[in-house]
Amino acid sequence: MEYTSEELLHQLLDNIDDNIYFKDRDSRFILINEAFARRLEMAGEDVVGKTDFDIFTEEHARPAFETEQLIINSGEPILGIEEKETWGNRPATWASTSKMPLRNAAGEIIGTFGMSRDITEHKLNEIQLRKYARRLTAINKQMEEELRMAANLQHAFLPQFYPDFSEDSIQGKCVEFAHSYIASTQISGDLCSIRKLNDTEAGMLVCDVMGHGVRSALITAIVHTMIGDLSRRNLSPGELLSEMNRQLRPMLQAQDSFIFVTASYLILNTTTGMLSGASAGHTIPFVIKNQDPPGVNPLHDIHPINGPALAVIKNYDYKTIQVQLDPGDTILMYTDGLPEETNHSDEEFGLDRTKDILCQQADNHPKTLCDALVDAVDDFRANEYLNDDLCLLAFRWNGSTE
Repeated sequence: MEYTSEELLHQLLDNIDDNIYFKDRDSRFILINEAFARRLEMAGEDVVGKTDFDIFTEEHARPAFETEQLIINSGEPILGIEEKETWGNRPATWASTSKMPLRNAAGEIIGTFGMSRDITEHKLNEIQLRKYARRLTAINKQMEEELRMAANLQHAFLPQFYPDFSEDSIQGKCVEFAHSYIASTQISGDLCSIRKLNDTEAGMLVCDVMGHGVRSALITAIVHTMIGDLSRRNLSPGELLSEMNRQLRPMLQAQDSFIFVTASYLILNTTTGMLSGASAGHTIPFVIKNQDPPGVNPLHDIHPINGPALAVIKNYDYKTIQVQLDPGDTILMYTDGLPEETNHSDEEFGLDRTKDILCQQADNHPKTLCDALVDAVDDFRANEYLNDDLCLLAFRWNGSTE
């Protein structure tokens, strides 16, 4: 059985799901297929002679007409454009459309023809996704602003100035301080504090809240407030950590997850050089001797009295140690972000490397030591950001034992 070209064309038009239409030079419909008739909700013969202005609103009809006139005048097709179809009596739809010049046997342009496919569901999903993206961007922006504010507030918890214990009989200051603080994220779980307790004593705290981010930062705010209150009560280091543990435990253990805080607290008598200290699961401070090269050793073998982290054991009694400093001794307190930072080989910075860096410095001035360690960690680390927060606090006693 043989088929004419016209019969084959009608077979194609009647069975394809895409919308196919032919128009004259005035953009009047000449022929549409069954699929397009169903889309228009009209009989095919009723569409013949009409234009888009008779079926759609001006919002769609005008740009469609101008596009078709451009094709007629240029002879160039327009492929794969997205069209928003506005109907007036029903919700808008979307179509992906290709339009081409319609030519007669002599090659003259006598109109246009086109093929479109309904992409309404895809387009509505895309629009919805854009709305979600805008909302998410707005939420992220708000969160970033709040994090910046939180970071600024957290920096305000750090020492803004150092207490002065200058004496007329000493050239310069009898105690010098320095600290460094680098958060692995925008906000941190590390904190250090330097407070003048009275005319002759300074209290130094370094603590590390488990984890990172907002939760840890909120706990550092609690600790900052707590240390401000407790440091006014003439407590020994052990007594202060015991009271912090008593207050923190019900707050932190009430959470769904396990949270703890490590802390080291030292009190220096700036007149005598007597140093008192206690530790709650924290790193052991170093004492750096004022010699060439500087001698570096753990402040004290405090493992037997280095109690558990805060908020772990109820009513734990933290012990206080005492160490007599020599004139020119510097103490370095630090969080575990220093020794536990890793390089590309997953090797930790470690305490031995820390001691080596300290020994290599020309002097044991607190700022010299803090700066040297920060630079060494920057050179050592594998990533752009630290694996953990880093906090250093150093002080040198320049007094006399005479």
